[in-house]
Amino acid sequence: MSLSRRDFMKAASSTAIVTGLVGCGSDASESVAVTFEHGVASGDPTQTQVIIWTRVTTSASYADVSWQVSSNENFTDIVQSGTFATDTSRDFTVKVDVQNLNANSRYYYRFMVGDVTSEVGQTQTLPEDGVEKASMAVVSCANYPAGYFHVYREILNQHEQDPFDVVLHLGDYIYEYGAGGYASEDAEALGREPSKGTECITLDDYRKRYAQYRQDANLQALHANLPMIAVWDDHELANDSWKNGAENHQEEEGSFNDRRAAAAAAWTEWLPVRENTFSNMLIYRQFSFGSLVNLMMLDTRLVGRDKPLDYFSLSSPTMEAIGGLVAQSRSEDRELLGADQLAWLMDAFSTHDATWNVLGQQVLMSRMELPSSVMTAMFQLFTATEEQKTEALLAVNSAITGYLSDPSSDTISLPYNLDAWDGYYVEREKVYQLAKANSGNFVCLAGDTHNAWASELKDVSKHPIGIEFATSSVSSPGLEAYLALDPVAIAQMEYTLPHLVSELQWADIKQRGFMRVTFTPDKAESTWYFVSTIKDKTYQVTTKSASTTDGTTLNIG
Repeated sequence: MSLSRRDFMKAASSTAIVTGLVGCGSDASESVAVTFEHGVASGDPTQTQVIIWTRVTTSASYADVSWQVSSNENFTDIVQSGTFATDTSRDFTVKVDVQNLNANSRYYYRFMVGDVTSEVGQTQTLPEDGVEKASMAVVSCANYPAGYFHVYREILNQHEQDPFDVVLHLGDYIYEYGAGGYASEDAEALGREPSKGTECITLDDYRKRYAQYRQDANLQALHANLPMIAVWDDHELANDSWKNGAENHQEEEGSFNDRRAAAAAAWTEWLPVRENTFSNMLIYRQFSFGSLVNLMMLDTRLVGRDKPLDYFSLSSPTMEAIGGLVAQSRSEDRELLGADQLAWLMDAFSTHDATWNVLGQQVLMSRMELPSSVMTAMFQLFTATEEQKTEALLAVNSAITGYLSDPSSDTISLPYNLDAWDGYYVEREKVYQLAKANSGNFVCLAGDTHNAWASELKDVSKHPIGIEFATSSVSSPGLEAYLALDPVAIAQMEYTLPHLVSELQWADIKQRGFMRVTFTPDKAESTWYFVSTIKDKTYQVTTKSASTTDGTTLNIG
């Protein structure tokens, strides 16, 4: 598939390096070359504000960058303008919080240094009154070495057919691994080896990684055409991060706090996000689409998360040992959001009366609990050697068949992934209480898993709470890779999982893609768009839809 002529030209121009000799600031006051090779971006729109972003590439010590915002593409009606000083201290990034704009309006913006001008970006503010529809493209988990970013291109293709209001990026915008790391087996052949060839640890490492990602033509085109509301997940820092550490951080790599500060600084520099005046570690924030949608973006990774529990930390996965971990996951003092963020969320629910209360956050909220017999067989499959794989698969199939033929034979359910909300049981119930106390319908949006899911959420008493739509990944592999399943086994697993997991209504565990989530006064609907490949230059698209009209039950299309 291909971009429209208009978007193709924008994508092409975004990768071109426009150079000129300008009197840009330098210690010697000489003319130096300036380029805008990382494109432009916008984000965090409100009814009156929007962030606009670019980066200058130059050998000067600083640069004074002019910016303009116009109501038309020709810039004959400039509504805001100014100058932004940037230098090495912020990696020559430019970020302007443009204010006093009109609600529900499209704007165009550009940047200039001397006679060098960036490409023109377009953005839009959020609607204020009488909102009948809000449409969001939802993405997560973009691993550069794993394959092409066709998903970003496809968002633009769909935007031309039916416009989006905004892109929600639920985290893993970058991956921190070095050469030969996670999902990089085809990186050299694809010309997508990670920047510097090393794992990101220092501020310079993270900056170089963002710079590499932002030279991708599809990502540049997406940023140039739509505003983005982004939160981080773990890979903006390191795998399985939590507030005091990460699985992919070792003692010999230095201070975790220093690494976290470096990762947060680079993310803040390179993403078009509005910065918290108190701390750039506080990324939870709220957006409204009139009285239709109250969107609350959370941090379920760094600010409050206690150390994740891990089944694979067990020396022997006995039922007794597994049960001990599950008991820990249900401790009352175990936190995912933290007290401050939970208090903020309470206020965010109560201060905005909307038809749909929507959480944009990282990890699955639904109970992904499997029968204990199936779970123990899955453990064996995950740890099986190639020689043991066939026997382990047969054991999983046998456990599934046994349970489905007689569910009463196994009454114990075990959470599949304690890194998700299943590992923070009590705090999830607190969020559910907030949702129940508010008159609006509750929708959770999730990323992180690399697979697509649709679930009906229920509290500990099995009372319906809301629904969850979870997006697949931009390029990171999913369960089909982890389990090394063939197409027949994948289809069987997708069919079987909703029969094993009570809240799960549908799953896709094999394809990369994104969600279009659309809200109207009467319905919330997700359409998943899946690309057929991320390894070839061309691809095809398939779709799947799910919707709710009552806020608690799903209709799978």
